[in-house]
Amino acid sequence: MSMTLEEGVYEDFIAQLYEEHKKEAIEEFTVERLQSYYLKNKLLAKPALQALKEARNLVKLNVTAGFIFGAISMEVGLKATLLKPIVYGLVHIDSIAGIITDLTISHTGMDRYRNLLSQILKDHGAVDLDNYKREGTNKSFWEEIKEVQKVRNLVVHRGQLASVEQAELSINVASEILEKIFPKILNKIGLHLHDDFRVCDDWKCKYAGTEMEKLIKGT
Repeated sequence: MSMTLEEGVYEDFIAQLYEEHKKEAIEEFTVERLQSYYLKNKLLAKPALQALKEARNLVKLNVTAGFIFGAISMEVGLKATLLKPIVYGLVHIDSIAGIITDLTISHTGMDRYRNLLSQILKDHGAVDLDNYKREGTNKSFWEEIKEVQKVRNLVVHRGQLASVEQAELSINVASEILEKIFPKILNKIGLHLHDDFRVCDDWKCKYAGTEMEKLIKGT
């Protein structure tokens, strides 16, 4: 799908702005702003996880439908739980942060911000996205993401049917983002999940059901 002239101009503007300020952006990025975004949007992972659940159910009935929902889960999960919070964390004026974030992740923003995303995840999330691989695979995780996106375009725009292997890939990649990488990053910055999707910062939660919980309540 081709871009309009206005979209092309915007893309060029963002590219120039990114090149001029990417070093400062990485140096000035603060975990506090990342935490703030997650805590303001505690249910941000829920839609992607619902799509993942739907993918797992559908793939048993219709492989292509299962693939599509796996791809939806992957893309929504990547943008909602990783890319959007990080881009938000780079914008220091709260009143325009949301607008800039939404613009940045449109069109080819996800590709453009790959290096920035990788660097910040490496520094603050203990995840080296450039070299990250799912267990049991030889391909880099980013290669798998691009592969799912490529097949998705063929399915949506050309009516191609997905194979069982492609459906499994989309589901597995989405699962890796939502059920492994995202929780790991939250734990790294002092947050955790309830019900697999609700972000929480109450440090006492990890002691629930233990003797320590009784001690905390007693004091």
